[in-house]
Amino acid sequence: MAHNLNFNKKLGTWSFASHSEVAWHGLGQIVQTAMTSEEAIKIANLDYQVEKGDVRFSDSEAVSYPIEGFYATYRTDTQDYLGMVKSRYEIVQNKDAFAFFDAIIDSGEAIFETAGALGNGERIFLCAKLPDDFMVGNEKIEKYIMLTNSHDGSSSIIAGMTNVRIVCNNTLQAALKDLENKVSINHKGGAKEKIKEASRLMGIASKYSHEVGNIFNKMVDYKMDEESYRRFFHDVLKPEYIKVNNAEEQKEASTRLKNMVEATTQFAMTHPTQTTNETNGTLWGAYNGVSGYFNYIKPYRSDEDKFTSQLFGSGNQKMLKAFNLSNELLEI
Repeated sequence: MAHNLNFNKKLGTWSFASHSEVAWHGLGQIVQTAMTSEEAIKIANLDYQVEKGDVRFSDSEAVSYPIEGFYATYRTDTQDYLGMVKSRYEIVQNKDAFAFFDAIIDSGEAIFETAGALGNGERIFLCAKLPDDFMVGNEKIEKYIMLTNSHDGSSSIIAGMTNVRIVCNNTLQAALKDLENKVSINHKGGAKEKIKEASRLMGIASKYSHEVGNIFNKMVDYKMDEESYRRFFHDVLKPEYIKVNNAEEQKEASTRLKNMVEATTQFAMTHPTQTTNETNGTLWGAYNGVSGYFNYIKPYRSDEDKFTSQLFGSGNQKMLKAFNLSNELLEI
């Protein structure tokens, strides 16, 4: 699968930094010591400015005219074109994205795990580890905050809390009751001020995430057999809505779902990460099985699609559905 990481030709390095561990693509800079926000933004080649320039067209006599209401975004260090945006589009510089993390926790407490840029630098992503972990049985659950931002108008600024299960690095979304576990900010007027408010909300979510830990521990105590696994995965993975035009398409859709359920059930029962005391035959194991489907089984067009799905897209939605279904079972 394509990594789509940015290669900075001026510096001769890939725009990616990782704390301690080599990423799947084997590229970028590996840092053994904890990165501060200032270090991470420099090591990952994210210390560039983005500006807007006029968009123009030429007639047959090579006379150029501005296109009203549209601008091109570009990097000032490489002059690379990033995208086309409308006049009200507000650029949020990379340093301001890092400031989001600095506003949540005290300076020096966050460990930046990964940071990087994709394409020509039109999209960046950041992951910082929070200092307070919690335990599910005897397994340590580490808390992270992820953020992604675009400079080409393709998406909002999106930040969300996530838990990484240290045994297998499955991404688990933290669903907090009465609290948002992710925020989305449009590139419009006041975006920087909205980032400050988002930082406050995410800071509150971080402090209350022990509630999620209590729910996870209850999942460990809830026992399930193979058929219970199948029913759980069927309810989670089935489409909310599917349009079929005839009996043949209905049969194909049913077969796809059946194969997804069976593959996930086998993963949940046999994968090494699923045979611990906490996951073996438990609701916690079923919940992690859904994460396993989106991490190990489901095919993606690229790793960028995988990243987006698990953190902000369909994978995230299914994990939240699994979390809600788990809560319903615990209340029965």
